[in-house]
Amino acid sequence: MKKLLQRFFAFVCPKPEDPTQPKTLLTYTKIINMLREYDNRRRKLIVESLGFEDTRMNIFDFEEFKNYMLYTEKVANEKGIKLKGISFIKGVYNEETAHDTRFVNYENLLYTPTAIVNGKEVPIDILKSTSNHIVTLQEILEKHGYEWTYDSKEELQKQVQKQAFKAMVLTENTDDLSGVGNLSHIKPPKA
Repeated sequence: MKKLLQRFFAFVCPKPEDPTQPKTLLTYTKIINMLREYDNRRRKLIVESLGFEDTRMNIFDFEEFKNYMLYTEKVANEKGIKLKGISFIKGVYNEETAHDTRFVNYENLLYTPTAIVNGKEVPIDILKSTSNHIVTLQEILEKHGYEWTYDSKEELQKQVQKQAFKAMVLTENTDDLSGVGNLSHIKPPKA
């Protein structure tokens, strides 16, 4: 009976295929080129502007990130939503959001899945989405008082003018759970 059940589950839940080498792997020449470009074009400006070196690396726990990806894929499959990719979005920790006080005022990365909506790949909130309506991150953030304007310079200029006013008048509770993840270990700061 045990062998019969094992065969049944092997048929119903086959093991995933062996992974293949990703097309996105980089050579060390390209890595060094990109790191030097960052050093030459960004690092000095950031240090001069902030007065300290900001986050250079975000380190995510492998198993937790893998679990996030599997969970996101599971929720998407249950809702019939086809995911396209994952988006990493820059943010900055403050006293309320930092899970470690050493990280206050340092840049971090938020991550969320993407999907094709109206012919365009966009970040989405998988938990708020349904099979009938994919909720974009822009849509849900605007509902909570944040104007997402990263698609053009014009939109960014409008956001800068409106954001301070919206922050003052926002009274809606925004503590409901989203499909966006975070909680990396960042470097710097020095431990």
